[in-house]
Amino acid sequence: MPSRSDSPFSLSGPARGGWRSRRPGRATWAALVAGIVASTGMATPPAVAAATSGGPGSTGQVPGTILVADPGVVDGGDAVGPGFVTLYQPGASGHASPEVVVTKGMAGPGGIAFDSSGDLWVANESGHVVEYGRAELAKASPVPTVTLSYGGGGLAFDPSGNLWVINGSVVVEFTKAEIAKSGSPKPVRSLPDSCSVAFDPDGDLWEGSTSDTVAEFTKAQLAKSGSVSPAVVITSADLNGPCKPAFDRLGDLWAGNYNTDTVVEFTKAQLAKTTTLAPKVVISSPQNETPGDVAFDASGDLWVPTMGLHTVVEYTRAQLGKSGVPVPHVTISTNADTENGPWAVAIEP
Repeated sequence: MPSRSDSPFSLSGPARGGWRSRRPGRATWAALVAGIVASTGMATPPAVAAATSGGPGSTGQVPGTILVADPGVVDGGDAVGPGFVTLYQPGASGHASPEVVVTKGMAGPGGIAFDSSGDLWVANESGHVVEYGRAELAKASPVPTVTLSYGGGGLAFDPSGNLWVINGSVVVEFTKAEIAKSGSPKPVRSLPDSCSVAFDPDGDLWEGSTSDTVAEFTKAQLAKSGSVSPAVVITSADLNGPCKPAFDRLGDLWAGNYNTDTVVEFTKAQLAKTTTLAPKVVISSPQNETPGDVAFDASGDLWVPTMGLHTVVEYTRAQLGKSGVPVPHVTISTNADTENGPWAVAIEP
């Protein structure tokens, strides 16, 4: 969730009722937590070692744990926090109680991603980038294991384990060594930014946008210093605020359109060169209202967070095979009394 005037929280173009018109007012963090507790029936976030471990003596999560980022209070179109990240166990649906509500280290979380070790990283728009180790996420009240003094509105890892973070008008890269401990790392490389980023199976970086494009920077381009222009730019009338794309196992690009409540697919072949074209698949379900950063799970199902409806929905691989208005296979209803709604989702590998 970039912190700037062209963020998806202040998108230009046709006016949206959007989440801002649904805001119940400037809630305090205590009120947000109270709302979560009231809606889930929890006295406090529960200890989850048994529910989320792989068995006796395990310190990790069960693969498939669903993590959802809510940016919290918004001021002037930008998330200022504190916000939170909620964890749902595999199989959760409906008004399921989250296993954990992560509040420590939150400052407007606008992007979440896992590294190759299964540790969770969160980009805080009004604060910093934080890491939570796998073992830490199995606790009732996780605290960051690494804090980088660098605010970000989105993030992604490349195949080498280097971290790319959205900040202002650029995408910056931090090496794997630089993010191994807390501190103030210096970026080693930067690119012009449009909204958020993701990597395809070949290691190429793709930028989403707040308009009608997605753009690719190749792995070879990323290895060079200095300014570079996108190798490929895809423009489509069916793209309207595709902030952060995601890639399936075939290398096809999927994106949620914040402004038009749709999720679209472009095949790997379609992405081969700069062009203007229509997507292969358009999912137009009303359950997609104001979709944010989408993500795939290990089975190839697509998860879509919807700020407008305060839900996270799952579409199966079979449902994604053609355009239409499918009913989501799973719907998780997050707390509708929070300031905004879910912006980003990540599935524990």
